Amino acid sequence: MKIDAQEAQKCGFYRKFEVLIIRIKIQKMKNIKKYMLIFFLGAMAVSSILMTVATATSGAEVANLQKEQARLADQKRYLESTLVKTLSMDQLDEKSGSLGYVKPANLVYVALPESVAKLP
Repeated sequence: MKIDAQEAQKCGFYRKFEVLIIRIKIQKMKNIKKYMLIFFLGAMAVSSILMTVATATSGAEVANLQKEQARLADQKRYLESTLVKTLSMDQLDEKSGSLGYVKPANLVYVALPESVAKLP
């Protein structure tokens, strides 16, 4: 089986064509790898930004809650001091007198009646 010059050129051409196709496939794989790497790095950057935003937002919420806690503590102190002032004996006597309540002159105690049928 002899190969003449024309067939040899065809085989050389097909061989070069196959090598070219293989190189193109390798180049496409490299491009796909590059795109995957770029996508992965982009996803990592976006997730990092989202985590930073979430952290900053939670920090602001904590600051607002601390301010609210301080305000409520001040209000509690104010209400406790107001309660102590309104429950002082002098003010209670004064308010009861203005409402018509007076101290009795003599005290009367009422005893409960004893039951008739009582077990020993």
